Formats: sequence, C-alpha cells, structure tokens
Amino acid sequence: MEKSCEKIEEMLVDYADGQLSTRDSKKVAEHLEKCEHCRKILGALHKSLELTGVIWADGLAETKDIRAPIPLKHRKIPWSGYAAGAACIILLLTTSIVWRALIRPAEKEINFADIERSITEAGNAARLLAATELLAEYPDAQTIVKQQYRYIVETYPETTAANKAKLKIQ
Repeated sequence: MEKSCEKIEEMLVDYADGQLSTRDSKKVAEHLEKCEHCRKILGALHKSLELTGVIWADGLAETKDIRAPIPLKHRKIPWSGYAAGAACIILLLTTSIVWRALIRPAEKEINFADIERSITEAGNAARLLAATELLAEYPDAQTIVKQQYRYIVETYPETTAANKAKLKIQ
C-alpha cells in the first residue's frame, strides 16, 4: 500500500457520504481511477453504509429483510446468531431498567417512551456493530473500521455494543 493510499483511506468515509470539499473529492476520484486497492475499500464501505442506512431507515426492522453479501467461507456466525445476540441485549437492557425502577426510586419518572428509546438505541448499536464487524473482515479497511467503532462508542455510550467497540479499539 502506498503512502498516498493511507491519506485517501482517511477521506473515503467523507467521500462516500459526499462530505468532502470539491477539491478533495476530485483528488479522491482521481486516485480511485488509478488504484484498485482503494476502490475495493470504497466498495466495502458502500456496502457497510448501505446496510447502516437500511438499519437507520427501518428503525426496529427485522434483519431478515437486509441482504448483505458475505462470503460463506468467512461467515462464522449466521445472522440468526446476531439477531439472538441483539435480542439478549434488549432483554438484558429491559430487565436492567425495570430492576432499577423497582429497587431505587428514579429521580425522574421512567415512561414507556424512554424504555423504547433505550431498546431502540441498543438494537441500533448492536446492528451497527455487526455491520462493522463484517467490514472488519476486509484487512484493507481497518482505518474505516476503527472510525466506525469510535462512532458507536461516541453515539451509544451506554450500550453493550459500545463496550464491545471500546475493546476492539484498544
């Protein structure tokens, strides 16, 4: 990998989101025309962003509607395993919230909307973590993967997925 590829990899997330300046966007596009390595990373990033977009758009949509191409030889845990893991996280989060409400009086009254929001955040964080772990299978996408882990930790700090992402960063 060339030194110029490292600089381009740092800009690929913003390039894919359309967040780069015109000058930087042109620079990345010119590099991509010549570099198959960076095109592959951008392709993997597009797949990850597409999956993430579907997750955000659907909110609590079931994962059976999401189609992500995964080479079978690298696939260790089937999607049902991820769904079961997310269900466990949601169950633990719900149990924790109810337990706290029963054991010590809350400073503010917990309502159904707060519980639903917490469950939704935990589910979204778990799905995003799963998508990032799929992207982590591509050795050339490690810079982007680390950015995704940091995003999970910053956006969903109170979730189990954020704790797992913290471990992956270290």
